[in-house]
Amino acid sequence: MVIHMPTPNLQKILVTTDLSDEAIKSYPYAHSLADTYGAKLTILTCIDTSIQLGVGGSMEMPVMYVPETLAAIKEKAINDLNNHIQTHFATKNPQFVVREAAMPVHHIISDFIREEGFDLVVMASHGRSGLKRALIGSVAEQVLRASPTPVLVVPAHER
Repeated sequence: MVIHMPTPNLQKILVTTDLSDEAIKSYPYAHSLADTYGAKLTILTCIDTSIQLGVGGSMEMPVMYVPETLAAIKEKAINDLNNHIQTHFATKNPQFVVREAAMPVHHIISDFIREEGFDLVVMASHGRSGLKRALIGSVAEQVLRASPTPVLVVPAHER
C-alpha cells in the first residue's frame, strides 16, 4: 500500500542563533531548505537580560545591567548578527531580530514562533550532557517540546 504524504509548504523558516560556533552548524541546513522551498528566512538571537550572579573572590553578588550596558550589549549582538548574515546568508537577505530575554530563552523563542507563524525552526544543539545539561538545560530540547511547528535540531558535534 502506498501512502501519499503531502509536500510541506515551507514559506517562513526561523533560524535561531546564539552567535556561537555551534550555532553555525545549523546554517547550511536553513540555507538549503530555504533554497529548496523558496522560503523566507528570519534569524533570531536573544540577549539574556536576567539578573546574573557574579562571583568576586568567594562572594556571590547579583549583577544587573544598567541601560547603557544593555544598549552596548544589544549593539554588539546586532553587529555580530550582521557579520553572521554577511558571512553565511549573504545571498538570502534574511530579516533579523534581536530580542531581550529576561526569562528563559526557550520561552522567547517559542513565543516568537507563535507570533510570527513560522513553518519550520532550524537550530543547533550545543550537545551538552551530564551536569552541564542539568545545570544549564537544553534550549533546543525545550523549544522542541513547546514549538507549535516542526523543529530541525542540528547536533553541534559530528560523530
